[in-house]
Order: sequence, then C-alpha cells, then structure tokens
Amino acid sequence: MKNVVYRQEFIAAGVASRTIKQALNCCLLKLCAGVYSVKRDCRVPSHRRIAGFIDDIEWIRLHEGRTQADLDGDFGYQDVLRSLTIWSYRHYRPDDTISGTSAAILHGIPLYKEPKGPITVLHPTSNSASKQIVRTLCTIDDSDQVNFGHLRATSAIRTGLDLIGIRGQQSAFAGMEWVLRQSVVRAIPGFNPRLGYSQGFRDLGQKHIEEYFLPAVGRLKSGHVTAQSMVESLSAVSESIAESYCSLNLKALRLTGFEQQVNIDDARGFIARVDFVHEGARTIIAVDGSGKYVMMGARLLRSEGEQQNRLLGLGYRIIHFTFTELLHLSDFSAKLFEQSPELKKFAGARG
Repeated sequence: MKNVVYRQEFIAAGVASRTIKQALNCCLLKLCAGVYSVKRDCRVPSHRRIAGFIDDIEWIRLHEGRTQADLDGDFGYQDVLRSLTIWSYRHYRPDDTISGTSAAILHGIPLYKEPKGPITVLHPTSNSASKQIVRTLCTIDDSDQVNFGHLRATSAIRTGLDLIGIRGQQSAFAGMEWVLRQSVVRAIPGFNPRLGYSQGFRDLGQKHIEEYFLPAVGRLKSGHVTAQSMVESLSAVSESIAESYCSLNLKALRLTGFEQQVNIDDARGFIARVDFVHEGARTIIAVDGSGKYVMMGARLLRSEGEQQNRLLGLGYRIIHFTFTELLHLSDFSAKLFEQSPELKKFAGARG
C-alpha cells in the first residue's frame, strides 16, 4: 500500500545508497528513517529498480501533474503522509502505546493545524526522545487502549481527553465531539445527516456520553473536573470543527437558550437547518465549517439568497462567523454582542 519500501529492501534489490539519496529529489519521498514511498514511475535509468517496487498505481496517479507546492497545500495528502509514517515506523517497543496527536491521526480525529514532529507514545517503564519518536513514562488502563493491526494506541475517547492538555480545550472539544458523532452514527444504520437530527439521535449521543465518555474521565489520573465539564457539554450533532469551536465559545460565555442544528419553517414550509438559533433573541449563528474541517453533512444555510431573505422576514438576525473568528473568545464575543445586543441578557458571568 502506498508503495512503502524499507531501505533493506532497496539494498537487497541492488539499489545503492547513493541512488536512494538522488531519488529523493525525483521519485521517492522519505517517511522516516529507513522508510520510503515510491511516488513516481520514474524513467531515469538508474532509478528503474526503484520503480520495480510500485504496487499501488493509484498512489502514483495521485502525484501525477502535481508540484511539491500543490502537495504541501493539500491537507488530506499531508494527513495520509503522517499516518503512513506512524504505520511504517520500524522501532516500536512491545509496550509502546501510540498517544496524543499521533493517536488522533490514526483515529482520523480532525485537528486544526496538525503539528509536525515525532511520533508520541506512552510506555510503562521508559522516558526517551529522538527525532523519530518520543516516549513518555505512563501506565494506561486496558480499557483506554485499542489495536490497529500490529500497533496499539490510546482509544479514540482517551485520545480526545488527552488532547485537552496537549492541544487545548478548543481542539480537544472538537475532537471529542467528532468521536462522539462517529460513535452515534455507527449505531444508526443508514443515517443520513441531510435529513436532520431526531430526538432519538440526540438522546443516543447523551447515552454514549454516560456509558463511554464519563467512565474514561474517571480513569484519568488528573484533570477530572475540566474533562468532566467538557464531556457533559458534548453534542453529537456538530458537523464541523468550526461548529464545535462555536459551541464551546457559547458555553464559555455562559449563554443560555441556544439550540443547535434546528430546522426553521415559515408559512411556505421548510427554509433551512441552521447551525445555532436563539429564539429569545431571534438570533441565528452560521459558522464556516467548509473544506477540510467538515465532519459530515453539509451546511444548509447560505450567506445570501432566498433562504436568508425568508429568515430575515421572520425577524431573525443572522450572524456569520468565519473559522478564524471563532479561534479567540474575545473576538467572537465582541462580534456576537455587537450584532445581537439582545443576547447580553442571556449571558452569565464571563471567564
């Protein structure tokens, strides 16, 4: 898969070290020490033995006609490379448990601006660090571990909880909402997000929080209060990282009365499903969760057109937030209360 080749395989096939080094500027990419991926069916005579390791034609086609700049800007492609690196690393120890952002990558948990760096693992008896891997001395309950073939990693729920200390509350909250959503969707065969969210879907999300998330919080060695507060605020209906960030901001402002993923109708019938609505203040919040950071489903409220006009006709005020406007609570609250002053009477203590 992905034409992954180990250095020993190249040497055994008569590919010299000098040729491998030269090919890195041509048809090879380096995943980690001693591990490579063939990305092009190269016609350079000295590289023909490298081309003999191609067994994934789709991986070759993915690179055709694309510059390095194109690939560097392709978030999905970069995610694949990070996952490949974790999968193909050769020097894991028997007791290693992949953790932190490395585990998040394996689980597919969406992270905003995934950091580049060494693989992170937990180990019951060792602390060590290198350019390739960082081990942290830590024991972890079997209930918080899962197997990925020959690899072991922290469970998706435990990974989300660990992200609180590693990436901060926004990133961790979005990650945990993604994990919760996937858990609920898997439990409902044939689920179609375009049809909206029944009360049964929401209730099942709450059930999963109680049965799976809260016990994992109880197994943490520290940070229980923050983790429990965040877990109890999770929703399975968030469709993007942006929506999760917005939800956490609303909770930080202690704003009461907002409902999430709500269908709105008028005399003519259905208008749109909106991200957040506050009926008391007649305010709708629409967030930009497009591109890489969409979990599933599609936003049904556009920034202009008939939908918006019908909503305005019902007396709603519509506030659109870009992703970057959600990153800082002060910026978010300033825009929110400036455009909808009525919300101030529904806000609790700041901080």
